[in-house]
Amino acid sequence: MNNASSFRFLDLFSGIGGFHHVLQSLGGECVLACEIDEDARKIYRETFDPDQEKFPFMNNIRHLTRSVIDDEKTLLSPEDISRLVPDHEVLCGGFPCQPFSKSGEQQGIKDKTRGTLFFDILQIIEAKRPSYLFLENVRNLAGPRHADTWRTVVSSLRDLGYVVASDPLIFSPHLLPPELGGAPQVRERVFVLGVRKDKEKGQIDNLVRFNLEMQGKRLWNPDLWQIAEYLEDDECIDKIEDFEISRNEEMYLDAWNYFVETIEQDLLPGFPIWAFAFQPEPQLTAEMASWEVDFRIKNSRFYVENKDFIDAWKQMKWGTAQLTVPEFPVSRQKFEWQARKKHPGRKGRTLKDLVIQFRPSGIRVKPPTYLPALVAITQTSVVGPMLRKHATAYRKLTVVEAGRLQGMPDNLYQNGIVSLQAAYKQLGNAVNVGTIQRVAGILLGVYPAVFDSEPQLALLF
Repeated sequence: MNNASSFRFLDLFSGIGGFHHVLQSLGGECVLACEIDEDARKIYRETFDPDQEKFPFMNNIRHLTRSVIDDEKTLLSPEDISRLVPDHEVLCGGFPCQPFSKSGEQQGIKDKTRGTLFFDILQIIEAKRPSYLFLENVRNLAGPRHADTWRTVVSSLRDLGYVVASDPLIFSPHLLPPELGGAPQVRERVFVLGVRKDKEKGQIDNLVRFNLEMQGKRLWNPDLWQIAEYLEDDECIDKIEDFEISRNEEMYLDAWNYFVETIEQDLLPGFPIWAFAFQPEPQLTAEMASWEVDFRIKNSRFYVENKDFIDAWKQMKWGTAQLTVPEFPVSRQKFEWQARKKHPGRKGRTLKDLVIQFRPSGIRVKPPTYLPALVAITQTSVVGPMLRKHATAYRKLTVVEAGRLQGMPDNLYQNGIVSLQAAYKQLGNAVNVGTIQRVAGILLGVYPAVFDSEPQLALLF
């Protein structure tokens, strides 16, 4: 393929259309999409086919592979599947990761995947034989606990006649510079790329070269990201109250901000700071894990070094509830200072120009460079007021801002056809458009590989 090429693609497990945005921009035409989540289908249709005329949209992949979706005994033949699924050159999708069975090994690699949605993908690939495969999954698919699953994925695709690299391609948008489609979000994902063996050798070489080049390569310094550039002006946000933090969350941040701004110690500890462990002698038990013993000892030493300040701080009352820090929930007495790159010393140190996470394990603060992966609204990152225009208080990322971190257009949710909670869930599950753009462009031969290393084809077989 090249820039002038047009091609057809199948968008499985399509979500809100990250793959569609990319492949359409590269000259692709969607011939069929599939997504089980009703709210995600609403956004997808609204974005790409509001009149429902361009392509069929299935709500379950098994409508394409079985005559009865909940009965594996009704698997369709390749011929039947081929009649249901339109011809296409590219098959893509962020497929669910399910555990594979070990019972089917004697019947072949593919049999190990029976009962999983990946098996349904394999059935479609076998029936339609697309030229290119572009699958995406969570980072753990390529982790040590899922080594057998990864080998099964690769072997299954190879058995169907595709060239697939043995080593997984793992990448995150925060490691790509903005000119290559990067974004300030840590979102490691594994990509499974396949090229049908009868394709020209140049395409296969490019695929292998890219897979080799991207392993552990840093294309730019992610500390150069500036989250402020991705944030909306608070005066322009409709219903900004939807993104305000709770009064209790405000109370916790006020207490810890006073701590950060006022304590005289120049360097704040890198270990988790535990207010409940501020005691002259650490309270240890034989049942404690070694890491907890270590943290309690360090917090006791830190307390002794700053005893006068900490004793006074622990007696101060905060918020409308007028609670002291020892009265906070235990998880909010835990604080992780990970912002030394922004504030290496005491001068100017504050939480108001940082990114904050309310985690079950405590409050974590980071420099305003790149954010952790988007998840559900309950753990959406909080941004300080000094990072935004016309801001006076902390607030959560808006849906528009979360969309920008995923490379999505600002108007994605402008019609309000799904709830705020559904929108955050969808963005948390979405693929990052910039990363997909770079990988798809190289897979399809639209973009050159980033480096000029020679491919090692032996790694494929």
